[in-house]
Amino acid sequence: MAVIVVVGLVVSIVMLFRGDDAEPLVSLDPTTDSDATAQVEDGLFEPDPVLDRVNRVLYVPIDPKGVILSDTLAATNRSAEQAPSGVMLQRIHGNMDLPFSTSDGPTRFTDNGVATGFSRTAQGAALAAAHYGGFIASGADRLEMLMEAGLLSDPNGEAAKTDLGIPDSSPASALPMVKVLFNPDLTLVQFGRPVQQNNDSTVISYSKLPLVWRESTGWVLKIDPVGMSEGSEPVDAAGWLSWW
Repeated sequence: MAVIVVVGLVVSIVMLFRGDDAEPLVSLDPTTDSDATAQVEDGLFEPDPVLDRVNRVLYVPIDPKGVILSDTLAATNRSAEQAPSGVMLQRIHGNMDLPFSTSDGPTRFTDNGVATGFSRTAQGAALAAAHYGGFIASGADRLEMLMEAGLLSDPNGEAAKTDLGIPDSSPASALPMVKVLFNPDLTLVQFGRPVQQNNDSTVISYSKLPLVWRESTGWVLKIDPVGMSEGSEPVDAAGWLSWW
């Protein structure tokens, strides 16, 4: 039964991160600062940025794994609803559109090229969930990268048993709709997208990703049939934010 639950949740994650019809429901007005784009002039990115399907500006790093924007994390005494600073969407590994920040990470890469070193904050947890959820949704090869990096807790191997027929190195994109239920030891991050129902009403379809904090590693995405779930909420439900 647990494997069946996890399969359904992984399918939901794939739909969210690869959703062909996904459109932003909330206005895109993330908090940014000049530090995020200053490095564009330092030869770390391709000369011209590009747009994604919802008209967000993406920067394409010369190094396919991405560019670290800051090696210093922000203080932990901010509101859980305050956006991370200096957010930049980068197109990494060729086709993964994921957020980097100057305040909450990532601050480093694993040996196999997965971003890590996110702050122990609501903002850091959301950034980590965006990255690690994107790797899950991108095919078996990138799921393997996440497991090799020690950033996926899957003690029963449910994720590895899941064959969704997704081609290796498939594209992924972090959606702008995020809700964070923050706890410094175990945080629940929700990503959502608007879905039109048969009665022409629109709801937010979401999936929950639990992240556990480990002192030696930082945030780790936890495969947990209890903590992971999917559902829908009204479009005016409280707590949804737009950070990137």
